[in-house]
Amino acid sequence: MDTLEGYRQTIRDVLTPYTHIAYANVDVRNLAAFDTDNDQYVILSEGWNGQRHHHGCLIHVEIRDSKVWVQRDGTEDGIATELVAAGIPEADIVLGFQEPSVRPHTGFAVA
Repeated sequence: MDTLEGYRQTIRDVLTPYTHIAYANVDVRNLAAFDTDNDQYVILSEGWNGQRHHHGCLIHVEIRDSKVWVQRDGTEDGIATELVAAGIPEADIVLGFQEPSVRPHTGFAVA
């Protein structure tokens, strides 16, 4: 398996468990939207919090220029850490949600 296909599979494997999260206090579900043609991987949260509709992006990861870009991370522990534990090197992960001037200090790729 080549590196790009390996990254695609790893991202899917790491993100998929987030679709099985059951929230105790709200009627919200997480949905996977994986577009392997454009290398976009999103976990959306949708449902109701009382009388208020909730719809938002929990996680957004993309592969761009052979790097794994974490564009949105609404998890407690950090999706980048999970990606590293699953085998993607820190040197190939960019924390896209971090300001570019901060990225050199994160321990991950700058771009």
